[in-house]
Amino acid sequence: MSAAFVHLHCKNYFKFTKDISSLSQRVLLSGPTGTDMYQEYLVKALAKYFGARLLTIDSSMLFGGQTSKESESYKKGDRVRYIGSGIILDGQSPPDFGSQGEIFLPFEENRSSKVGVRFDKKILGGNNLGGNCEVDHGLFCSVDSLCPDIPGWEVTFKHPFDVIVEFISEEIRHGPLILFLKDTEKICGNNDSYHGLKSKLKHFPAGAFIIGSQIQPDNRKEKANVSSPFLSKFRYSQAILGLTLQDIDGGNDNNKETSKAIMKHLIKLFPNKVTLEAPQAEMELSRWNQMLNRDIEVLKGNANISKIRSFLTRLGLECTDPEAILVTDRILTNECIDKIIGFALSHQLKNCTNPDPPLGSVQFALSSGSLKHGVDMLKSIQSGSKSSTKRKSLKDIATENEFEKSLLADVTPPHEIGVTFEDIGALESVKDTLKELVMLPLQRPELFNRGQLMKPCKGILLFGPPGTGKTMLAKAVATEAGANFINISMSSISSKWLGEGEKFVKAVFSLASKIAPSVIFVDEVDGMLGRRENPGEHEAMRKMKNEFMVNWDGLRTREKERVLVLAATNRPFDLDEAVVRRLPRRLMVNLPDASNRRKILSVILAKEDLADDVDLETIANLTEGYSGSDLKNLCVTAAHRPIREILEKEKKERASAEAENRSLPPSHTSNDVRALRTSDFIHAHEQVCASVPSDSSNMSELVQWNDLYGEGGSRKKTTLSYFM
Repeated sequence: MSAAFVHLHCKNYFKFTKDISSLSQRVLLSGPTGTDMYQEYLVKALAKYFGARLLTIDSSMLFGGQTSKESESYKKGDRVRYIGSGIILDGQSPPDFGSQGEIFLPFEENRSSKVGVRFDKKILGGNNLGGNCEVDHGLFCSVDSLCPDIPGWEVTFKHPFDVIVEFISEEIRHGPLILFLKDTEKICGNNDSYHGLKSKLKHFPAGAFIIGSQIQPDNRKEKANVSSPFLSKFRYSQAILGLTLQDIDGGNDNNKETSKAIMKHLIKLFPNKVTLEAPQAEMELSRWNQMLNRDIEVLKGNANISKIRSFLTRLGLECTDPEAILVTDRILTNECIDKIIGFALSHQLKNCTNPDPPLGSVQFALSSGSLKHGVDMLKSIQSGSKSSTKRKSLKDIATENEFEKSLLADVTPPHEIGVTFEDIGALESVKDTLKELVMLPLQRPELFNRGQLMKPCKGILLFGPPGTGKTMLAKAVATEAGANFINISMSSISSKWLGEGEKFVKAVFSLASKIAPSVIFVDEVDGMLGRRENPGEHEAMRKMKNEFMVNWDGLRTREKERVLVLAATNRPFDLDEAVVRRLPRRLMVNLPDASNRRKILSVILAKEDLADDVDLETIANLTEGYSGSDLKNLCVTAAHRPIREILEKEKKERASAEAENRSLPPSHTSNDVRALRTSDFIHAHEQVCASVPSDSSNMSELVQWNDLYGEGGSRKKTTLSYFM
């Protein structure tokens, strides 16, 4: 306030303040992350208090160039001058303002937004344009940062600092004026831009008061989350989340030195530093944080609107109301904006009565409704994404003991499983049930927080004859739900040392809890958790079963834990009663009927070359009693028949060539293999039979067990006959 009073109301005393830092004409307003808008509010309040006019300039917008229309005329050999930004980018120091150069790589065919320029003088951090010029003379420049090297260029393309000084010198005659430079650290990152601004600030007339804003780098890492797919090094709003180069690079020694150098430059430019501090009182601090969070949301929204406008302009498109689709919870990357515009354009064309492009100079305008549709589509994709960036990396899991560390090798992330429900033909009812029981609680746990009856299912049993797709269903569940998959077998939890088996079992559930949501899959569960009354069973095995059931559903088990035990077996009637109780949903995966066999065949043969005479319905009717695995074996056997024909043909051709003393013919390739015919499947049917007889005793026991304990069973027990 005191410094502003002297320079705005007592400008005749300007000469006495040059050597007094506390009354300097140039003030640095520094604050923690998120105070961008707060600083701007303070400056506006100051201008209003003293009745001064306010000129606000974003440092990143100080450097401009020609329009995209003018830039299209660049050709190889054109002489240009550099009029671009002095902000440091990608470790390079841009040339001085007005540096001369020649276009070496115009990229005319692909209309790139950058061109390769060979500058007359060496550039710090320059390159050789891929071997097209001398080392440190080349630089790939944005076309907006160049202008033609023609007489009078310095008048047409003035340095922005010169324009500011001239403007303020003219306006100061009409009354006091405050110049607010936002994000001044962007200018001080380069020596040329720093010295340029320093020389101009010395010539600012009395009656002007200059305030530069700066975001303190110390606390920025708390706000920055570089693992998020939505954050980017967005040059117009780096100060929003503090994504400076030193933060992104991990804060090594070089970046610390760079940060110190920038701070020294700032102090020299603005001798009078005013630091904004957060309040110490708990209630005031809470209000302060709420205000900053709201400001950050506004800054994110404005930054996203600016990026969307820029993207649309580059495409030659317009938008009726981009502010209507304000996104404030994240900063959109260029990839995200590309998807939003793509979804929006496709949506509008689908619902447009006249999809023909506009004629003449009329631009195609995207409606706000179409843009909102694009944003909704992006959100739905991101929410269903299985990206590991949203979950803990398995390498970063802190294991408590050697048992968890050993089991970590058996964990498969969802994106590595590679099996989806689309890869499984038929079994629609089972898939629907699994989606409801497994995927929904894992993906939407908030829907199961109310009451006692909405607790997610802790265990599901898949039983049925071999080869019907039980293991594939378990893998598909983990993939679709985005859950980590832990495949447990006796070899992974057993040990020759007494007591270690129980520790391995306990580690299974503690590890599953850490990497939740997770699916513990126990294949052939009857071998691990069979009946405990077996007289020949070892005591160690019984202890392992007890430990498994205690950790699965015992006194210390948390109700809200997103851990599911998914078991599969061919012999459910051998399971212990306590295990069956802990598997409340029991789904029989039976042999497919004719219609389901056709669906399975269509999935297996989806990428195969089939002849016109192949009728999947005929093959399905021919394979009565075949499981999904049997159908796969049938198709593999059929696919080998054309290859055998090729080999037989090659053998005859070579024998004929040797008999006639001719050169051997070239070997055939995969392109020479003919398409599969119906005869191939008929021939394969003679070789591959059903692996499970439909009238076997095991099938009868499975049907009876399903009738008693499975989904949809009658629950009626068979009464023994008197004459039996």
